[in-house]
Amino acid sequence: MFGKLAKLSGIISLCALLVAPAAAEGQVEVRIGTDGGYLPWTSMTPEGELTGFDIELAKLVCERMERTCRFTAQPWEGQIPALEQGKYDILVGGISITPERQKRLAFTQSYGNLPINFAAAKSSGLNGKSTWPELKAALAGKTIGVQSGTQSQKFMDNELKSEVTIRLYDNQDSLNLDLLAGRIDAALAGRSPWIALTRTPQGEPIEILSPNLDFQQFNYLGVGVGGLMRKDGHELRKAWDEALCKLKVEGEVKRISEKWFGFDISVKPDPIICGA
Repeated sequence: MFGKLAKLSGIISLCALLVAPAAAEGQVEVRIGTDGGYLPWTSMTPEGELTGFDIELAKLVCERMERTCRFTAQPWEGQIPALEQGKYDILVGGISITPERQKRLAFTQSYGNLPINFAAAKSSGLNGKSTWPELKAALAGKTIGVQSGTQSQKFMDNELKSEVTIRLYDNQDSLNLDLLAGRIDAALAGRSPWIALTRTPQGEPIEILSPNLDFQQFNYLGVGVGGLMRKDGHELRKAWDEALCKLKVEGEVKRISEKWFGFDISVKPDPIICGA
């Protein structure tokens, strides 16, 4: 799973992918948008198939809903506009639930949570900081990479904009390549892609920097990840949440997260949605 990093260029449209038992005639297809280059949430195999934690979980949800689902890979920066324009019914792929996004769109219940972290070369001298003020002081004057349109970019703009040079990237793969090549001093992203990178041979010189940065310290980072929908998608959101409730109770979300992350990132069933 932590093999070669997926390479995504442009928008890749996949043929219809049947992930449920034979659906009833006339059943509505669920159109799912995702980023195929954000390991281990989503990635693309050498054969051009989407894989990853969110893909596997979404397939299980579709099975439980007895729906036919079609996945399309698209760079993150274009996904929300495409959702709002009606191209997709739901987006998945490590998408943080934040108050800002909830103002215009709707989320399923959260099903996973991870902090964001800086990463840098082991030789950078940025390691060993125990608090954010310590690391912030060490980063002053550096060139830092971050994927555009993410919570990590929001963190950079809020906490470091006047103290570092920020370099924006369209996708995680491009960010990784510049970090590995030494064209930037450090990079910021969700912890999961750094786990994926550092477990590859080419990522061996890179380390994940402490401390973890999360909602407890910076409430605008959100309370976990969920599926993102338009606010008019009430029926689909209800069905998706009901499936998530069952998959959480059955331990399936835990199982999939341990497979892709190496540890449990699952979030307990939402008592408001799933009941006590």
